[in-house]
Amino acid sequence: MKSVYFKSGDAEWKYDLEDQEYEEIIKNILADGTDFDEMLDESLEIIRDISALADEELDEDDQIDQTISVAFIWHYFNTLPESDGRIDGDVVLIEDEDGTGVSVVAATEVIEEM
Repeated sequence: MKSVYFKSGDAEWKYDLEDQEYEEIIKNILADGTDFDEMLDESLEIIRDISALADEELDEDDQIDQTISVAFIWHYFNTLPESDGRIDGDVVLIEDEDGTGVSVVAATEVIEEM
């Protein structure tokens, strides 16, 4: 199981992804020759946008975008070189107070039960 957490103000979300689904998504992303920097920006924007929606507002396309974004974010930060801020395991995104960006930390650093 892969997890990406998102915190914005007092609100928190947890997005889980089964390992098999994660592997399939990443295989397709790598096969497409995706620009990782561009996809990271898009994935972070998607997570921020979707977190603002109520569950009943999510349609199938939103859920697909969310799933792909979670897989990519987890993969991106777990495959960075250590010198560039690699994270081992689940990822926590904390939105800046002014909403202009996010901080990224390992879940093991901020979530006690892990």
